[in-house]
Amino acid sequence: MHKRISLLCITIGAVLLISALLLFGYNEWESMQAGQASQDVLGQMKNIEASAETGESTTDPSVLETDVQDENETTDSGDTMTTVEINGYEYIGYLSIPSLDMELPIMSQWDYTRLAIAPCRQFGSVKGNDLVIAGHNYRSHFGPLSRIAVGAEVTFTDMDGNVYTYTVTTTSVVAPEMVDAVENSGHDLVLYSCTYGGQTRHVVFCDKTEE
Repeated sequence: MHKRISLLCITIGAVLLISALLLFGYNEWESMQAGQASQDVLGQMKNIEASAETGESTTDPSVLETDVQDENETTDSGDTMTTVEINGYEYIGYLSIPSLDMELPIMSQWDYTRLAIAPCRQFGSVKGNDLVIAGHNYRSHFGPLSRIAVGAEVTFTDMDGNVYTYTVTTTSVVAPEMVDAVENSGHDLVLYSCTYGGQTRHVVFCDKTEE
């Protein structure tokens, strides 16, 4: 009887270990896919930026040029942000954090399908000084935010070529229901992602750098 119990415990332990390894492997694969997708989009955005600077038109069929020039999205704060459509999704620009070696495109709207491709604007705008960006905690997306230091530089480049520079002023871990504290923080830029396990949110508050 004792041997049977021991064997059962060993079997259960082995099953749990294998399940954990499979889950870890799937998460790593998902992160790799998300990272590749976002970097592909970023490359197309950089091509659009370079074409705009030289006055040339893009030849990429997945990019709608009219959106670069004409399409504006009204944000929650009442401001507008120029968008570009790539592969059927609209983007407002890209985010750079040199200290984390991070550069990612930012989608104009958010939902879980979009988050699997790139971080998304959840609220506000750069001109309204209340932009909130959400991202998955993939290692290839916002996972590294947990390591960011106060004083780190963050830049956001919009689709008009304007570059906005920010400094990280504080970081925090908050409960998922603290939406108002994130969307109406009084800071110019807020980045956030789930902590591992998904029980809380890691939030990075940034303010524009004085010129």
